[in-house]
Amino acid sequence: MITIEDHKLKDPDAKLKISYQETPNVSGPFNTGLPDTIVIHYTAGSSAASSAKWLQNPQAKASAHVVVGKKGEIIQLAPFNIRTWHAGASSWKGRSGLNQYSIGIEIDNAGILTQTAEGYMTNFSKLVPNKNVVLAKHKLDSVERGWEAYTAEQIEIVEEICLALVEIYGISEIVGHDDIAPSRKRDPGPAFPMESLRNRVLFGRNEDVPDQPDELLDDAALVMADNLNIRSRPATSASLVSNPLPKGTKVRITQTKGGWSYVKADIEGWVSNQWLKTV
Repeated sequence: MITIEDHKLKDPDAKLKISYQETPNVSGPFNTGLPDTIVIHYTAGSSAASSAKWLQNPQAKASAHVVVGKKGEIIQLAPFNIRTWHAGASSWKGRSGLNQYSIGIEIDNAGILTQTAEGYMTNFSKLVPNKNVVLAKHKLDSVERGWEAYTAEQIEIVEEICLALVEIYGISEIVGHDDIAPSRKRDPGPAFPMESLRNRVLFGRNEDVPDQPDELLDDAALVMADNLNIRSRPATSASLVSNPLPKGTKVRITQTKGGWSYVKADIEGWVSNQWLKTV
């Protein structure tokens, strides 16, 4: 379980890969005392390491607090009580310049893809396998485009980071870069489950016992994530009961709670609904 000490992420169990690489692209402590908002971004870069390195370069004139890699690795670039340069020209609910109020989380993801004869390509000319392409319309656009899918590990780690930030700083808002700068930004895009993240982190939908009653089921489903964590309880803080379920594993859903399903295969436990497809 991720915690925060001295405004830096820590893993008491030493199971996560967390590194601290200081960026010079900062503006000192928050003028308002503590941040109250989290802004989610995608990097549009080729790797978490390369994006973090760029955000440490003074020529970038940009930075963020955290970069999350595809396998859930975390690179922290600045303490959470220090302002970074991730929001740019921005406004939200009557306030402008969100760098003054917010923590920036960058997720290693190519974002918008370009369709070619060979398939969908990133802006750095890498072909993305079809299984990692999400076809969707952005909420601000009318045209369907291809987007790189986020990994299950990334979504889970981002949620855990947000939960820790809410506990320490009393965060009240989680927004996308596209929410605060809609005229120029589209990250994190429709491939990221923003509403689900807000519901679980800000409104308690990740609690062990959700408000709604169990729904008893007997449905077959397939695992759609490359590796899907299976847990002892319907919560991201719950312990893992086994190695992750690989993509394509057929499971049987016996009950649901909130955004979770209790599944049975060779093993049984709780998994996130967003990575299951009923068959």
